[in-house]
Amino acid sequence: MIIQAGFDFVLLARPLIVQDGKLTPRLVLIALDAEMQLDSVEVIAEDFAGCLDPFHDAVLSALDREYARYFAIAHPGRFSVDCGCPDPVLDEARALETKAAERGLQLIGHIAIDETGYMSARASMYFDQYPRHNDLPRTMLHWSHSKLDRCVCARLADAEVHPACGAAGA
Repeated sequence: MIIQAGFDFVLLARPLIVQDGKLTPRLVLIALDAEMQLDSVEVIAEDFAGCLDPFHDAVLSALDREYARYFAIAHPGRFSVDCGCPDPVLDEARALETKAAERGLQLIGHIAIDETGYMSARASMYFDQYPRHNDLPRTMLHWSHSKLDRCVCARLADAEVHPACGAAGA
């Protein structure tokens, strides 16, 4: 299975975090290889309480250094950044990202899931079309010669430049 979008992480992690309509306090790790092929999905912690710092080592040690290149984390909750408040879990994820980069690993997904939906602190559209991840391998080669080889929001927009990504509309 090739992981193409941030939503793929939600599909993989949600059943481990929301069970019978109730949140479980789990931290889930999704590992990918250098070609964005799914390596593993595993529960790293059964007692996640909103703080990532205690689990940095567990996340990093669970990633197979010979095989894994990219990874995502998912946990219950929501990010408070939408309310204009700083969110410590986002700072802790940036610290995890730095530690991972020192080991040649790249954090490409951070998902918060609740009973009603999810929030993504990273790309939620196709990774190889997201400006921050232009170094990722292309996962949608069948689009390479298509006029659709642009971000989804550009295809939906009228001939204007889309404010979120700067792409010109259709």
